[in-house]
Amino acid sequence: MDHPGKLRETVLGLVAICSALVALVVWIPADIDTGIVDVWRRTIRIGDAMLPSFAAAGMLLAGLVMLVRAIVLVPNGLHRVISPVFLVTSCLVMALGLTLMQASGPFIVWLWFSGEISYRQLLDTAPWKYIGFVIGGSFMIFCFTALTSHRFSWRFVFLALVSTVLIALIYDLPFDNLLLPPNGDI
Repeated sequence: MDHPGKLRETVLGLVAICSALVALVVWIPADIDTGIVDVWRRTIRIGDAMLPSFAAAGMLLAGLVMLVRAIVLVPNGLHRVISPVFLVTSCLVMALGLTLMQASGPFIVWLWFSGEISYRQLLDTAPWKYIGFVIGGSFMIFCFTALTSHRFSWRFVFLALVSTVLIALIYDLPFDNLLLPPNGDI
């Protein structure tokens, strides 16, 4: 190892990979009764293992990327400290994005129907069920892309919208009784 940052990134990548594998192979199968997808009385629904499995898979992928970066691509690894300005900005983006996700659906329904129909009545009706998720999710993806790239681009706006819509459709289309965030809490 040439640099202490490279060693830290290698160790962090290995810890993330090992933790993810333990979660996927040992913890999730031993602790959760249903699988990723559960079929009950001919109804397909999300199993209890879906969210922890996706989280562990994401952690595994992040660990692999860190390990490959540390060993092959980046000679100095994680030697820079995260800027406090970047950290505060990231927290503000998350807070504003989640607020948009929570509030935009009810606000747009209120505007569209002049208050005659509540958002709760349209929770599982397209296109209304996608509004908050798409607006808040697209905002967060766009802001983080622009923040890490240090520039604004209409391409980032387009990519944020397309990726958020694709994520919403991947989660929503296979399941009859799924409510996208934040609709389950309203």
